[in-house]
Amino acid sequence: MPQTSAAAGAAEAEDEGRAAHPERTVRAAEVDPAAAAQGGSGSLEDRYGAGRRRRFDRRFAWTAAGLLVLGGVGFLAFSGWQDANRVSWQDIGYTKTDELNLEVKFEVTGPANTPIACAVEALNTVKATVGWKVVELPVTEARTHTVTTPLVTTNPATATTVRTCWVIER
Repeated sequence: MPQTSAAAGAAEAEDEGRAAHPERTVRAAEVDPAAAAQGGSGSLEDRYGAGRRRRFDRRFAWTAAGLLVLGGVGFLAFSGWQDANRVSWQDIGYTKTDELNLEVKFEVTGPANTPIACAVEALNTVKATVGWKVVELPVTEARTHTVTTPLVTTNPATATTVRTCWVIER
């Protein structure tokens, strides 16, 4: 095709500009019109694998969620097991039979058919221990026991308390 002299002159000037500045040269084959219209996102995903990264993130998220669920179920199962073997107690009160003798009453809840012992103490006005005793509960089918036990003190007592209860290992 014949070119006009103006078009030919522009083409020559463009060729000279490319020769002088080769880093500014862009070929028409390098520019994808569809990618340019989409902002080049399609070629970047193809080139750098952004789709593959999303799949990895989803696998990681599902794995982490599954591990959290399993951990929660394990925690609940372990917590329930611990509560089943737990011993709890509550002070009810005491009665003075004379100045140095008391009747201490308390309630203990623990596993059925399990030997349990409790440490009971009497305190004076400055909260010093003036009497102390370990009480072993009878093994029964019941989980809750109300216990009344005598306690001898060295000085007059103003309070009694169950210090602790535990399962007896035999």
